[in-house]
Amino acid sequence: MRVLITGGAKELGRAFSEAVGAQGHRLVITGRDERALACAGRELTARGIDVETHVADLGDPHATPKLIESLGPVDVLVNNGALGGPVGPTWEVDENEWWRTFEVNLRGLAFATNAAIRTMTSGRIVNVVSNAGVHRWPLLSAYSVSKAAVLKLGENLAVELKHRPIAVLSYDPGMVDVGLMGRGCRTTPADDHGQRVARWAKSQREQGRFTPVEQSARVLARIVDGEFDDRSGGLVTADD
Repeated sequence: MRVLITGGAKELGRAFSEAVGAQGHRLVITGRDERALACAGRELTARGIDVETHVADLGDPHATPKLIESLGPVDVLVNNGALGGPVGPTWEVDENEWWRTFEVNLRGLAFATNAAIRTMTSGRIVNVVSNAGVHRWPLLSAYSVSKAAVLKLGENLAVELKHRPIAVLSYDPGMVDVGLMGRGCRTTPADDHGQRVARWAKSQREQGRFTPVEQSARVLARIVDGEFDDRSGGLVTADD
């Protein structure tokens, strides 16, 4: 199968790419960072993985659709790329930064999804979400609310596609020691709000609530292989 993973060159996305590629799928990975993409491409190729890399910024809602149109049909789209968004009380953070989070996490994802569905005869859409979209994450409202919107988008798409062999699944990979949560554990922000979030992230790790990256990636690979298609419209977690 041909699998396109957005944000597939770094952090958790990089682990996803390796796990999916190890299953023998043909990978297409995208992202904003050309250097990171080139590095990931070399490393994955050295592991015997069939991979191609393309620069495509989800902040440009037309970039990934144009890429998909040029590539031809994909079998699986993994919507992994996302922004963490501004930190602080919703009424205090920069409103343009707050909305920018939605432009990437929701609009960029939705436009990529629409383009992929138009090429598909069968397959699956996998939207990487978060506990933040299910429960409240105060001081990170842009991230939390945008992920909640992605969950609802998946539920609606699954019903709209129920007469076609295309599954739509939301995947919560758990809190992992990379990306947003990993940075929270390893840095000490200068501002009070950032420090509160960092303390919370560290407390979650100390209480054993983090999920190993390898486990998160293994479950994602199982979703890509179709193991959870009967749960289209639902949420799969790393504990599955």
